[in-house]
Amino acid sequence: MYCFRLPFAMPSQTQLGLHENQFLLGSEGERQVWLKPFGDADQRLCDATNFVIRGEGYATQDDAARDGERWRDVITRAFARVHLAADFGDRQPVNLLTKAGEEWLSRLMGHPVSAHLAGVTVFEDQPDLRFVAAPSLEGRKRPSEERNRLVFMQAARRHDPLDSSERLAFDLYSGSFFQPSADSRLLMLTMAIETLLVREPRSDVARAHVTAIMEATKANPDLTHSERNSLRGSLKELLDESIGQAGKRLARTLEPRTYAGQAPDAFFSRCYTMRSELTHGNVPRPNRRDVDALAASLELFVADLLAGRLLTEIPD
Repeated sequence: MYCFRLPFAMPSQTQLGLHENQFLLGSEGERQVWLKPFGDADQRLCDATNFVIRGEGYATQDDAARDGERWRDVITRAFARVHLAADFGDRQPVNLLTKAGEEWLSRLMGHPVSAHLAGVTVFEDQPDLRFVAAPSLEGRKRPSEERNRLVFMQAARRHDPLDSSERLAFDLYSGSFFQPSADSRLLMLTMAIETLLVREPRSDVARAHVTAIMEATKANPDLTHSERNSLRGSLKELLDESIGQAGKRLARTLEPRTYAGQAPDAFFSRCYTMRSELTHGNVPRPNRRDVDALAASLELFVADLLAGRLLTEIPD
């Protein structure tokens, strides 16, 4: 017989209002699907933040896999209805325990061991099978003491004030460091750039063309009042340059630096395209590793925009 398991996590500030240590979600013949805490079998569900949906009694691997995906949708709908959130780990870094590691741990612990992975995992029903996660490895950023002293002293001498948009941009930049996923980091960092943008007027010829279209829209008797207002509001945005144009112009102030091997304006365009793919529902979503790598370079990009004169006065 085959089983499936689907782990997920809840935010620490929320609780699942179930006081038992496991909850039977569904039962049909030999098949049973349970909601359990991950790790501590005696922990009450209301005290846990890490969970696993476990299905048992499937005749084939395909049956188990299909039902695992179905139960993910069930939990998603239910959580949305009671205003709870669940992270199924799709966009989290992968902590992969190798097959050799599984075999070594199985011998060491005296029972079968398998890797704890995100998403639906199908496996043969084995007595006393345990799932373990590889330890999470996190890097720590720490500039040298000499460099810190130099930067702080120069910043104090300069006392270069930030305007309100720069302060907001720094809040968003800093907030990105506290986000658990690459997607949310990249989105917050592109938001930080947007707060710094000043959109310049288009050329006189372009503005005259847009204005003529606006006037034609206003005079069109076949359009309703709300349609005319809506269209003219959208057209008004075309009087100024696009966010992409303003972003590339701002990015060029960082030349001749490069980011991820690209000139600043090309790098900004790449990031903004990725942002659009994430926010406009592109399916499939961008590869998590690609987003993660881009977000890491974007952190440097935004920091350099906010460094002011220190960027050129203090060498890398």
